[in-house]
Amino acid sequence: MDQSGDTTTEAARARLLRLLVERSYRQSDTPSFRLASGKLSNFYIDCKVTTMCGDAMPLVGAAVAQLVPPEAEAIGGLTMGADWIAAATAYFCTATGRRVDAFSVRKEPKKHGLKKWIEGSARRGSRVVVIDDVVTTGGSTIDAIDRCREEGLVVVAVVVLVDRQEEGGMEAIRQKAGATIPLHAVFVRADLQREWHATRPQCSQ
Repeated sequence: MDQSGDTTTEAARARLLRLLVERSYRQSDTPSFRLASGKLSNFYIDCKVTTMCGDAMPLVGAAVAQLVPPEAEAIGGLTMGADWIAAATAYFCTATGRRVDAFSVRKEPKKHGLKKWIEGSARRGSRVVVIDDVVTTGGSTIDAIDRCREEGLVVVAVVVLVDRQEEGGMEAIRQKAGATIPLHAVFVRADLQREWHATRPQCSQ
């Protein structure tokens, strides 16, 4: 995709929002979707359906890259929701003249070899951005922050693709990250709901 076309900041966000609503967002009149917390919700967001598609990756990279601070050396988070966003962002940054690497936080250490928690291009002392796809309670993002710090990475920002705006997830992340660490959401639930209502006749139910 032309870096100077659909991947300009506003165009990328608008197109990515449409793709998320078309592919990843489902809404019901009644609480029909069970979340990882066990609670039922009347909407569900499966970001991986979008972030793992080739046509969305440049858009993800462009949208997230603008929130990556200049001192950041790598971006990553808890596997696997963060993996595709981190890879897309690292590729986009590097393709547009700024070196950013990607890493992945394992849910448990390897049982063999170096028995690492952190995979990829981040090492002790690296300044990193922690990324996540969807935030509800904030648990997976908090786990990633904790693991990064335990492994000697320096967290300089936290970015989530979609904030569900419930269960205090972003506030919990803010408390864990610290008041001086930038915390951003590319989209919030209200963005997806507005787009869903605006394009409902075109979206599969």
